[in-house]
Amino acid sequence: MNNTSASSRESDRTAVSTQQDSPIPPGFICAFHFVGAQALRLSWDEARREIAGAGPTWLHLSANDDTVESWLTGVTAMPDVAREFLNGEDKRPRVHMGGTFMYGVVADLERISETPDADPNAQATRRATGALRFYVDKNRMITVRAQPLQSTDRLRHAVLEGAMFRDTVDLFAGLIRALNDTFADRIDETGDRLDDVEEGVLDGRHSNWRAELGAVRRRLVEVKRFVDPERHALTQLVMQRLEWAEPRSMETLIQAIQVLNGLAAGLEAQYERSKLLQDEIAALLSEDINRKLLWLAIMSALLMPATLVSGIFGMNVAGLPGTHASYSFLIVIGVMAICAGFTLYLLRRLRLW
Repeated sequence: MNNTSASSRESDRTAVSTQQDSPIPPGFICAFHFVGAQALRLSWDEARREIAGAGPTWLHLSANDDTVESWLTGVTAMPDVAREFLNGEDKRPRVHMGGTFMYGVVADLERISETPDADPNAQATRRATGALRFYVDKNRMITVRAQPLQSTDRLRHAVLEGAMFRDTVDLFAGLIRALNDTFADRIDETGDRLDDVEEGVLDGRHSNWRAELGAVRRRLVEVKRFVDPERHALTQLVMQRLEWAEPRSMETLIQAIQVLNGLAAGLEAQYERSKLLQDEIAALLSEDINRKLLWLAIMSALLMPATLVSGIFGMNVAGLPGTHASYSFLIVIGVMAICAGFTLYLLRRLRLW
């Protein structure tokens, strides 16, 4: 009995020593194994063992690590095409489905580390869109990204806070919900800025909001360029359901995709609203220019008789009347004033002013 206990303790020490000797690669971000309603956080060695076993497991990796890339190449629990895809550089949103698995790319917003004294508007401008490559089958979900992304960060915090997932398809639905929340925040942010632009335009400060509206439209186009192909790709999962997925989890995934479609419709509405504001600003600026041109035309019309009279009396030729009379200047000024008044009367009469 004592020999058995000693042997057991010796094997435990050997296992601990083996785990300590295995360095954690920089590309390993997090891993979880789901047992019932509990999510167990895994180390790098535990994740490598669990990913080849049964049971829902999520492994989140960074693509900027050769160690992770070489390990993914040797994972036999995934099809060869999926391993090559995860180690690739494809950034276009797409979904590929196999008999018992699926893999693809979804677009996401990069996560910016915010500081207390940072300008929120400047940080919103710096937010870029990144790509998240994924692989999902009945027992595992593997996600790979090059830059920190918001949706996977939301999902990781949800798991740490006790969110429950039935299986990997339900977990992937949670990822899509996190993606929806990320895009919803961005759409709400641009909607608030469009409200500010519209209020400024209605207050007559349209010339000051042209640059702001241009920045908002650029952000809308950027998000729209990724959301549209992404929802089209994910719609394949609605049209062709995963045969190996649990029906309840599949319904949850379909609901998340439908929410994404609704967000795309809201994004399209905001884009159309920004175009209308752009047209309104252009119309107001054109009206301002026309008003200024009208004033210039009126001033030119009022000064035209005076210019004619002064040009005539400015000619250095013999025979000009009043060149030696002291009252000639007053007469010329009076004639100019009368001509200007008559011109003003004609403009009013003809309703040109």
